[in-house]
Amino acid sequence: MSNKLANIKVVLCAALVASGASALTDSALAAQEGTVASLAGLVFDSTTMAPLVGARVAVMGTSAVSTTDEGGRFLLSEVPAGAYWVSFFHPRLQELGVSAPPKQVELSSGVTGNTILAVPSEETLLMGWCLAEQPPAGSAAIAGIVTDSITGVPMPRAIVTAEPISRLPGLRPVEVRTDDTGYFRMCTLRGDLDTKLQAHFGTSSGRSIEVYVPAGTAVLQDLILLMSSEGTLEGLVLDYLTGDPVTGALVSVAGTSSSSLTDNMGRFLLDDLPPGRHLVTTDHIAFEERTDSVTIFSQETVDIEVSLATEALEVEGLVVTARTRFGRTSLAGDAKRADFISREEIEAMLPRVRATEDLLRNMNVPGFRIRRVEEQDPITGVRVPVLCIEVSRRGGGEGCVMASVALNDVLIPFPEQFLIDLDPNIIDRIEILSPIDAAFQFGTAAGNGVVAIYTR
Repeated sequence: MSNKLANIKVVLCAALVASGASALTDSALAAQEGTVASLAGLVFDSTTMAPLVGARVAVMGTSAVSTTDEGGRFLLSEVPAGAYWVSFFHPRLQELGVSAPPKQVELSSGVTGNTILAVPSEETLLMGWCLAEQPPAGSAAIAGIVTDSITGVPMPRAIVTAEPISRLPGLRPVEVRTDDTGYFRMCTLRGDLDTKLQAHFGTSSGRSIEVYVPAGTAVLQDLILLMSSEGTLEGLVLDYLTGDPVTGALVSVAGTSSSSLTDNMGRFLLDDLPPGRHLVTTDHIAFEERTDSVTIFSQETVDIEVSLATEALEVEGLVVTARTRFGRTSLAGDAKRADFISREEIEAMLPRVRATEDLLRNMNVPGFRIRRVEEQDPITGVRVPVLCIEVSRRGGGEGCVMASVALNDVLIPFPEQFLIDLDPNIIDRIEILSPIDAAFQFGTAAGNGVVAIYTR
């Protein structure tokens, strides 16, 4: 709970307790003299643009307290007529780290007054946070979330630059990094100028957006990074019995808008699929529908052959195994895998670990080596501590045969620094892929092995 919120809550409680007895007496006397009033109103959450349900509304200096209903409405009856401050409390304020500003109302005898209380908008909150940083005169503020274009995953440690389009002398770009949730905030943006806003991560850049922010104001603007690219699925659909091409079969991918009809050679092409595992359905009026699971890789083409039959094909159950450089491990869950830790295992380790690298050090994988080294930051030029992770028995020398790191199946540039900053509390599971398996799943860019991390 923020200090401001705690202070408001303490003051509110003290005021209610201190004035409780006198307020009851005043209310009773006011009821006898016919000088009571009522207050109705609405509590609104400007950050979500929706009514705030379950907010506690109080008229300070009286015993009048009410809770908002499902529509955010409240009604306070038998309030002595007069001038009061009205405030409210809700856990949402605690989440945002702010306190609700009280509002003054004038209540007349026998009349129901009306008022609207609100959680400040995100723009207002942004301005409040930036004022604490004491920006120079003429500054504006901007904030948002940086996400990957294909997966929608927030990108921590991405660089966001704001470059004035004007060529006036003395103007310099403003640069900040996103936090662990992909959020960025700029408080010293030069106001009243057209500005180009863009996100960067390693060698990848996002689409630039032109914004105009008047001085003394704030805006919200999310950005997209082009971290991964679409993959291509092509294939051939055949008649299971005759081996002839099937023309006019509909091939579609679940969860996407991608679909295609096979040509007179039985072939199809889908070139706009996001990386990851997909369910591919093949349907034709003369055959039984078939569904296959296919993994698509970024900027690569996967070729499949689909056989259709007039009846569903009866096949024996398949046992799937994971092939690694150092042996074979069942995926059926009948044995503990040294190259994999689950959420349950992570939760058991969290009380005694402080960083993601501590989780990795608890993985006893053959050929897996992790150590801290210093490298020069490619952006700032400053030598910073990074992690060297090797997934090969060939490692161990003075240099570093760095493995790749994938976050939710997306390869991360500069993984050495990324792992140091990654919060272990958001991790759902970790899998170590040998160089052979990594190259099969992620392509030649992951030829040194992969630390595959999946978030909750």
